[in-house]
Amino acid sequence: MSNSSVKPPYNIRGVPLYGFSSLSEFTDFLLPPQHPRCGMLVAINAEKILTAEQNPQVQQILSAAEFNYADGISIVRSIRKKYPGSKVTRIAGVDLWYALMQSAGQKCIPVFLVGGQAEVLQYTGDKLRQQWAVPVAGTQDGYFTEQQTEGVIRAIADSGAKIVTVAMGSPRQELFIRRCREIYPDALYMGVGGTYDVFSGRVKRAPLIWQKMGLEWLYRLIKQPSRWRRQLRLLRYQKYHWLGKL
Repeated sequence: MSNSSVKPPYNIRGVPLYGFSSLSEFTDFLLPPQHPRCGMLVAINAEKILTAEQNPQVQQILSAAEFNYADGISIVRSIRKKYPGSKVTRIAGVDLWYALMQSAGQKCIPVFLVGGQAEVLQYTGDKLRQQWAVPVAGTQDGYFTEQQTEGVIRAIADSGAKIVTVAMGSPRQELFIRRCREIYPDALYMGVGGTYDVFSGRVKRAPLIWQKMGLEWLYRLIKQPSRWRRQLRLLRYQKYHWLGKL
């Protein structure tokens, strides 16, 4: 499906962004009845905006990605401030992946899973098949070498997968997706970070009440105090927000 006529409606600090009023609305947009949209999904939060401003490679990735979406509550609040009346809700990458996988099972859309540890990936693939009847076309753990990359990309292309999710951390996963798309553009690609660990139960997500309040970042900080430097860095983004430099 061509995306040329579909333009992201929002822009924060030079990054084009999609925003939707619900998770289901975004899922339906990405997986219309005829064919899944093709392109790269990138979850955008305040940290990624700041990283892009200091790293030209990341800035290039975000500028080229077809489907940047508001994953962080700070980004949602900035959209609402810059675009009064916009009905944008936070869509967490984990929740979006769950929704896409459920839809893939319902619509028989083949999926390829990349990244993570071998045992986690195996469990994730098996659970997807059992829980939602997802047609998993192939898997590849994240421990392949540069010399093996071309073969991994060829396996993805040969599988015929229409959704490819990559869990290798940012920006490595986005860089891999960019290379993969050069050879196999006919798929929807999504960087998913630690989502397989959450799905497999190895990592516990914040309680639902924390999620609804937009405080998952605080829950992670409490669980991992070493993240405080990352959170302190985000004060610069808050300055952008309050001064209206969006």
